Amino acid sequence: MYKKLLIAAILVSGLGYLFALADGNMLLRWILKPGTIVLMIILASTAAREVGTYRNWVIAGLFFSAVGDSFLLMQGTEWFSFGVFSFLIAHLIYISAFITRWRFSAVHLLYLIPIALYSFFLLRGLHEGMITKNAGGMWGPILIYVIVISLMIWSAVISRSWVAITGAILFFLSDSLLAWNMFVNPIPLADFWVMVTYYTAQFMIAASIERPPHHKNMITA
Repeated sequence: MYKKLLIAAILVSGLGYLFALADGNMLLRWILKPGTIVLMIILASTAAREVGTYRNWVIAGLFFSAVGDSFLLMQGTEWFSFGVFSFLIAHLIYISAFITRWRFSAVHLLYLIPIALYSFFLLRGLHEGMITKNAGGMWGPILIYVIVISLMIWSAVISRSWVAITGAILFFLSDSLLAWNMFVNPIPLADFWVMVTYYTAQFMIAASIERPPHHKNMITA
């Protein structure tokens, strides 16, 4: 019952943030943006002991995500850089989590192709946009970030969990929308779609802690 209440609280908090975003209410944004992730941390902490190692890595990733959320609420390039760094750490931690469930097969190397192609075209567009907007100083950190989040998706694929894979892909989509809107071209309702995909991604990664019986959510090679 308490898990259902936590899930309901996460949903209400996430929706509340979207309304606060539309209304421009900074106080509620400060409370709800990281607060929604904190609720996911509490939910993740209720997972069974037998998934303790994976659970602990995911909780750590959620924690650094909440820190990153707080930095991104502040104005200024330096705070944005701190936010990017915090999320970079979160992705490295998620990679560490997925590694604990790796079930590698040579066929998984094929999955690198679509991930690499998407990353290449995204980076090409971002680089052109950054040069145009005189934001070339961010190119290095963004390049490293895209490489790491691409590896995070691939590590999720090798874990063979559809839940984790979906979360990882949505996380990349969220970050792609944010970066494209910031450095290339404005995207209608960008803030809304960034947060919807982001919260869904984080929830899916948190939900991947609990494995269904007989690993029914696993991809078979």
